[in-house]
Amino acid sequence: MTAPALPASPWRRLAAACYDGLLLVALWMVVLLASLFAHSLLGVARNDHANSLLLFLTGLSFFGWSWTHGGQTLGMRSWRLQLVRADGAAVRWPVAAVRYTLMLASWLIALAVPILPALPVAVTATMPYRVEATGACAAYTFIAVAFLLLDGRRRAFYDRLTSTEIVVLPRPA
Repeated sequence: MTAPALPASPWRRLAAACYDGLLLVALWMVVLLASLFAHSLLGVARNDHANSLLLFLTGLSFFGWSWTHGGQTLGMRSWRLQLVRADGAAVRWPVAAVRYTLMLASWLIALAVPILPALPVAVTATMPYRVEATGACAAYTFIAVAFLLLDGRRRAFYDRLTSTEIVVLPRPA
């Protein structure tokens, strides 16, 4: 009989997220550089919406492939974490896509809290509600972290919505 898998602590999840975030930013840089070269070679004007979609699909490919092929990204592997389904089945692409989309939105909102107030006034002149937006992002982040800490299995809201959780793998013998 194997012992039930332990839920990952928030600190472990954050450490793995930092590893994966660095890797994702590096992937985005390579993809944007390739896009820049392609646009200049073809003489086509850049399209910010197309680049945004390209970045989204790059992240989805990285996380989706990792989660559907073993349940671990490179950062999760470093911290012995694994994404598992509540029913024990392997994570499938539709679940991975929904989880990535919700996770990305959650991180973007959380990262907006320190970024929005630091933006220069010239940039935020078109944002008359900068203080309110920062407050809303901070409130969301507080609720999301409280949800993670208060859940018995340490699941984020996107884990609950996709019936997944991140567990700690046992140490190799």
